[in-house]
Amino acid sequence: MKVDAGRGRMYDALEQLGHRWEDVEPLWNDQVRQQFEEKIFEPLNILTQNAMRAIDRLGQIFTQARHEIDGDWGTEGPPS
Repeated sequence: MKVDAGRGRMYDALEQLGHRWEDVEPLWNDQVRQQFEEKIFEPLNILTQNAMRAIDRLGQIFTQARHEIDGDWGTEGPPS
């Protein structure tokens, strides 16, 4: 199972959102912006980064499982 494509789309979307926020942030300077940043933007950023790390780890697990199922342990032999 490939998880790279979804992770790539998520990364691109987060990067695009970050660029847009950089454009808007200096122009929007009131209490509502501060609340938006604290309650929406920052938590979304953190959760998305955590999700991408989890996707990366899941990709590693799938790769390891695929190698173990296929008997593809390379020169090291099967894990003990």
